[in-house]
This record gives sequence, structure tokens and C-alpha cells, in this order.
Amino acid sequence: VKAFAYGSGSMEVASWLQYHRVDYLSVAYPDEGVVLRQNGIKLPIMVLNSDPETYHKLFEYDLEPEIYSLRTLKAYLHFKTNLYPDSTSKIHLKLDTGMHRLGFIEEDLETLIEQINETPNVEIASIFSHLVGADDVEHIDFSKRQIAQFESMSSKIIEKLSYKPIRHICNSAGIIRFPEAKYEMVRLGIGLYGIESSG
Repeated sequence: VKAFAYGSGSMEVASWLQYHRVDYLSVAYPDEGVVLRQNGIKLPIMVLNSDPETYHKLFEYDLEPEIYSLRTLKAYLHFKTNLYPDSTSKIHLKLDTGMHRLGFIEEDLETLIEQINETPNVEIASIFSHLVGADDVEHIDFSKRQIAQFESMSSKIIEKLSYKPIRHICNSAGIIRFPEAKYEMVRLGIGLYGIESSG
């Protein structure tokens, strides 16, 4: 429901989705999540973009940030340990499976797991990646390589945990084009509004 639910009205759409018992909502920025909380939305909310200046909102309004690098992980864990040591928080780890923009790379995984396991009251709610070309038939092979990379990297993380986070890689186009990669969750974004981007 990011960007005011693509212009459809975030509160209206979020209320409707909550009524139909979806598992998660996702917003672009903490302020969008704050508005939903202030208007009675109780579903878990994942925040795609947050920075240290907005971390307090994550804890005050029970919002769950995307963490995409060792730098952002360190900043978040430092903030939590110093200001909210007793609060349990959930985070979502983004893996880089080929987009080369944001996300943990293979070489980060050992340090990532160590830092998570050493910090009390922090749980990985989900592990995810983004299929950069799922809506384009020309990129099917690349998307399949991304899915294989995601499977490998996410499995390495899960092996070192005492619980199993949700995994998700399919966006709207990926849901249709790669049904074998639905894992435990999918991210229906623009498809929710009737746009079928894969053709």
C-alpha cells in the first residue's frame, strides 16, 4: 500500500485488506506506516525505506524495517541496543540476487548472521529479494538465476537460526510467471489494482 496505495487511498485499501485478513502490508516510508497505525490498522507493516532519523517511529508504532546492508544493520542494531534494549523487534533482510543496487551479498552472510544472533530481541521476520525483470519475457533466464541465488543465500541464513523466517521474492509479475517461487509469501503490488505487468 505504498505511495497512498498507488493513489487509491492507503487507509481505504489497508482497511479492506485487513478485513480480508492478508498477512502483511508494506509501505515505502515510516510516515506512511504511522498514518495506518493511527487509523486502526493492526496488521504487521514492513517499511521499505527508513534511516536512523526515523528509527524511533519504527519502535513507537511497531513497524518492521527492511535492512539491506551491513551498514544499515549496524546502524539499526546500535539504535535498538542503546534506546530500546528490551523491545522485541522484527526486521526484513533484502538479498542482492543480481540487481546490484541494494541487498546483502554472499560475502556479507557470515557477519550478518553473527550480528543478528548476538543481539537480543531481534528477529528476522522475512528474507526477500526483488526480481528485476519478471515482467519481461526476455529476462526469464535471468529471473530463474535470481531465484536459484535467493534459494541458496536464504537457506544459508536459515540454517544458522533457531526459527524459520518467511521468504518472498515474487512481485506482481513474478507471481504469474514463476509460480514455483512463491515460497511462504508473495508481494502483490501494482497487480492488486488490476494491472497485469507481465503481459
